[in-house]
Amino acid sequence: TTWTLLLKKPYDDGGGENSKRVDPVNGYDMSPFIRSATKVYPNDAINRPDVRNTHWTAEVALPISKLMERNELAKRPSDGHQWRINFSRVQWGVKVNEKGKYEKNPCCQSCAVPGTAAEDNWTWSPQGKVAMHLPERWGILQFSSSTSPRNDEVVLEYKEWDVRCCAMALYYAQKGYYNKEGKYTDLMERLKPFFKQPFLLHSSADVRITITEEEGFTATATIGSLTATINQERYLVVRDDVVSSPSTE
Repeated sequence: TTWTLLLKKPYDDGGGENSKRVDPVNGYDMSPFIRSATKVYPNDAINRPDVRNTHWTAEVALPISKLMERNELAKRPSDGHQWRINFSRVQWGVKVNEKGKYEKNPCCQSCAVPGTAAEDNWTWSPQGKVAMHLPERWGILQFSSSTSPRNDEVVLEYKEWDVRCCAMALYYAQKGYYNKEGKYTDLMERLKPFFKQPFLLHSSADVRITITEEEGFTATATIGSLTATINQERYLVVRDDVVSSPSTE
């Protein structure tokens, strides 16, 4: 079963699922649709406890046009272009029942207490918590024009990393201050106690904070030609004064 959802902002910031699962009539759907395929080895091993499988593979084709939808700043990726992305697998434990068939048997192996009656959550890029909808923690995907794997492919430096980390440091510090004081602040001295790993301010960042009329905030961090802007809903935009091509998360 495949279904897609759209989040205008993370759940932690008040976002809600927009999908056909929630609203069968008007909910978001990805069309053209995701295409996927799986294979278990050997061929007759799927759902058969009596046959030992060796490995499995999965392939997914995502429509680029839909991934850029509703983002007026997005542009079609070219060779060397980088996006943030992550992949997750929810794995439920199983056992063999009296009929010799698999049945779900929740038995988490990655939980703080192994054996807990819950699922295991595996991710391609570590999230630091059981929450996939945190784009600042996603991995980096680099596009290539090559049609086959190449050992000499050059992995480019993600030049926005430092300025994005600064923006997220400001975001999390503001949230920490808000949880204590019930409001945001435009004074860096008041935010200093709330900066913590993994997002810290870069020593060369020029920081500006504005409290908005809606009792929110807008913060900017500039390093060199790059400026990252973020607000209380975690909406982050990076602008490069040299190439003038903003990107978002």
